[in-house]
Amino acid sequence: MTRKTSFSAHFKAKILLPFLLLLPFFVEAQGDMRFFGTATKDNKPLPGATVTVLMDGKQIHQVTTGKNGKFKFTLDINHDYRINFSAPGCVDMYMTLDLHTPPDKAWIYPDYVSDIPFFSAGDPKVKTELFAQKPFIKVIFDGGQGFKDDPTYRFIDEIFKDPMEEQRKKEELARKQAADKARQDSIDLANKMANDALLAQQEADRRRKEEEDKSKNHPANNPPADGNTNVPTMESDEIRLEKEKQEQLAREKQNKTIRAQYENNLLKLVAESEKKTNISKFNKMKDEAMTNSVIEAMRREAEAKAQGTYLIEQQKEKQRQTLANRQIRAEEVSRLIVTVAQIEKTLRVSGMKPVAASEMQNYAPLPNVVVTYEDGFFSDRTSTVFTWPGGKRIIYNVIEFWWGGRYYYREGAEIDQKTYDAEIFRNKRS
Repeated sequence: MTRKTSFSAHFKAKILLPFLLLLPFFVEAQGDMRFFGTATKDNKPLPGATVTVLMDGKQIHQVTTGKNGKFKFTLDINHDYRINFSAPGCVDMYMTLDLHTPPDKAWIYPDYVSDIPFFSAGDPKVKTELFAQKPFIKVIFDGGQGFKDDPTYRFIDEIFKDPMEEQRKKEELARKQAADKARQDSIDLANKMANDALLAQQEADRRRKEEEDKSKNHPANNPPADGNTNVPTMESDEIRLEKEKQEQLAREKQNKTIRAQYENNLLKLVAESEKKTNISKFNKMKDEAMTNSVIEAMRREAEAKAQGTYLIEQQKEKQRQTLANRQIRAEEVSRLIVTVAQIEKTLRVSGMKPVAASEMQNYAPLPNVVVTYEDGFFSDRTSTVFTWPGGKRIIYNVIEFWWGGRYYYREGAEIDQKTYDAEIFRNKRS
């Protein structure tokens, strides 16, 4: 068995080795992203919108959307980008893209596809002032071979106004006014009750004074002018004290009644106020729950859309890689056919003659084996040719690509490694 390695192969290896060492830096500079966008407004294409691209703070592109609202451009990997969007009558917006990747991923060529919704400057459903403060989308590296919208950035939760916000403000104002009115009514009622109690006390004092005046003018309390003092004054004092006691009890009873009535009215007002407050809290919690459900539905819809876009891009990348592998494989098969033809030509020129078989015994001579090796840019190829006297010949080939793929062939037909190893071993010993 012989092994042939040409001088050109050694020379090629020496030349390619420095190039291969620098290949990561070269490949990193070649990576880029194709950005495909569609400007829309009210779910319809928006023509005439201006899209301005800034790379690391410097403007590099400015395009205008066509009749179908579409636009596209290419962005180099490992840079920061800001894309500004503007259109007549619409709110100015911008998005950011962080296209930095690890060094071993700098060669990727991903696509990014997105619909850009524009909003009218006076849209009552959108907080348009936020677009000047924050990007509406942040794009980051997905850790594989593409990019995606940052899932932790939830700008969509902030821009849409709560549809129940105005209604809640009106209800809150009405509740506040009702509470203020109830409070004022309580104060007025308390003042009225206090005035009534004061008037009742004044009336009681007036009657007591009248009774005292009558008692003073009673003949029992005024001795006669002739000086006769034999009048039963003791009985009159007891009567007067008893009356005063009864009047005091009546006043206390009346005050207790007024106080009890006041406390009952106050308790009713407090209970009514608490009831209104609880109803207000319940309605607010209900509205918040409805709003949260709407926002959650919008969030799920946005996440589903982003996930769908990501899967589509992954499928496109897989298809592109498959086509590239097929093309490389076709080129290698073509080169293999040319090499086989050259080997065949060389063997014919060499004029190898078969050894005559002995008539006295069954003689099976060993085949002539020629092994050649050729290293290429994307793959290395090993060719093994078995030639027997009489013209029988079998050609085996092994092609190993630089990314690790290895393929085995017999006479141009692909076989597995197990078959290849068994036939090589058998032919060498036959």
